[in-house]
Amino acid sequence: MELNNLSHCMARWRTGEVDDPSYAALYFLHWQVSSHGKRFASRRYKGDRRPDADLWLEESSALDQRQAREYLRGVFERYQFFGVIGNVPVALAAWLRMDWPLTLCEHIPSSTEVLRMQVAGTRPVTVLSAWPRMLNPVLSKPNAFAFMIHDLEHAWKFFHDPEMHRQQRAFFRLLLSALAEGRFDAYLHDSVFSAKLDYLISDMNTHTMHAAQFLRAILVEYHLRREDLHHPSKLTKMAREEVSAVMASLLGVDWLVEVESRMIQQNSVTFSNG
Repeated sequence: MELNNLSHCMARWRTGEVDDPSYAALYFLHWQVSSHGKRFASRRYKGDRRPDADLWLEESSALDQRQAREYLRGVFERYQFFGVIGNVPVALAAWLRMDWPLTLCEHIPSSTEVLRMQVAGTRPVTVLSAWPRMLNPVLSKPNAFAFMIHDLEHAWKFFHDPEMHRQQRAFFRLLLSALAEGRFDAYLHDSVFSAKLDYLISDMNTHTMHAAQFLRAILVEYHLRREDLHHPSKLTKMAREEVSAVMASLLGVDWLVEVESRMIQQNSVTFSNG
């Protein structure tokens, strides 16, 4: 199974024979076999057939769109894949079940695009199929497959816990509004802050308290750099008030108190152990 033969799967997708999650699943299988050969997968249950990607492709290609999606869903629910953490096939299976409304992208979305997607309740899964572009690095990842795996790992973090999913969407909605209202404009000229904010809005699917702590930390770091200081305790009163005002305007006073109290506790532990 060669990667340059992916064009057949792409053609089936473009004509509507397979849908987005099925195309992503087929893309995944091609890469797995190309990367790992016969070791690409193993059975979860001894009663199942041994993994056979050629057979899976042949059998799924004889089915209509819905049947193919169901067939591939069974593959990702019943097999594990070499070199890939378990969250990845879980995410693909959930997408194939239509439980997680992921969005297939043929381009690398900007951080703001990803933020808007998360507010809307989805995450991108980028599938770059152009040969040989797919073999080259994609941002910090060595190739298109690694970038897709990264997206699927984030999909799991975004969807696996319904309450955390709800909280993340609410937090990202606040960040999107803050950006639209220009609340970060005074900070965005700083390349370090800007890069870390991009990371927060597009590549950080975690508990919202951790995300809020990260936001406060990068605001504090901005003022430390600007004033050439090396410890948060040295910040001026004006800088501390500015950070608190940004956080309060974004999250409200109750959140701010909890975030700051946790940050103080963590810093105390860090410096007492240092």
